[in-house]
Amino acid sequence: MLGSQMGIHRKSWIYLSVLVLLLTVLAGCGNSESDTTNGNTSGSATPASTETAANATDNQANTAATRVVKDAYEEVEVPENPERIVVLDIGALDNLLELGIKPIGAPSILTAGDPYPAYLKGTDGIDNIGTVNEPNMEAIDALKPDLIIGNKDAHEAIRDQLKQIAPTVFVESLGVTWKANLLLHAETVNKQEAGKKLLENYEQRIEELKSKLSANEPIEVSLFRPREDKIQIYLKGTFAGSIMTDAGITRPAAQSDEGFSKDLTTEQIADLDGDVMLWFNREESAFAKLESSALWATLEGAKNKRVHPVDWEYWMSGLGIQAVNKVVDDLNAYLVD
Repeated sequence: MLGSQMGIHRKSWIYLSVLVLLLTVLAGCGNSESDTTNGNTSGSATPASTETAANATDNQANTAATRVVKDAYEEVEVPENPERIVVLDIGALDNLLELGIKPIGAPSILTAGDPYPAYLKGTDGIDNIGTVNEPNMEAIDALKPDLIIGNKDAHEAIRDQLKQIAPTVFVESLGVTWKANLLLHAETVNKQEAGKKLLENYEQRIEELKSKLSANEPIEVSLFRPREDKIQIYLKGTFAGSIMTDAGITRPAAQSDEGFSKDLTTEQIADLDGDVMLWFNREESAFAKLESSALWATLEGAKNKRVHPVDWEYWMSGLGIQAVNKVVDDLNAYLVD
């Protein structure tokens, strides 16, 4: 009887021990699961507080990765290093390519879809966004740019629309302001030192040209554009005129004003005259008509066979540093003996 009771007590004790052990294991699993959920394990899971801090750091980095530039209107916050740039004129396209940056979108000069100026290299793959005077807003928006570069002269009316798409930087005007435009373009794309270097190189070339010209007899250089219905003389207040002024080149009396251009009739052909005559070759048929007139043969430049066509794409419409250097090349070729 006693042995039987002792067996029962022994079995109860075993059952009780097993029950305690099971409860201990279950409690341990519960704590482990709770710790994992709360991110307190030593495994690979990232604690919630650490992840929040990492996201905050990323957001701060994204916010900090901008710079402020002063354009023709105001201070503009632009990306530190923009990657998807749309330009709205050929001067900006010219300058950015020379700075080593390829825009994703740019306009044609005259007709949407026309090839970019032949003097510019590396334009393959750039999407056409209309023309300089009529950019296609839908095409610009579709490119998802992170920066847009335009000019106040041509694009003031659409500035607010452009700003809805991306940060937009405008230069004041085109033409004689090309030096300031180059520096602003360089600053906008974070290439300030490269922009200064390009301008310094130009100043050096101009000094060399001036030195060569001073060694020769003084000459007057005429610059004009023959058109079907008129003749335009280009004055000192033009892109090409400003380069000629920098080089100390003398202009005929009728072309010495600071304005942009004057319209002439065939009867006023004497105002075209110069020791050297340079004409924009955009409308060659108009020049052929002018050359056939009776008064043409009376001009000194024509008599001396010092009449030269110059490429309108960079003399008239380039407006960037590559165009500038092409103009200097031509001045060396046509004016230096």
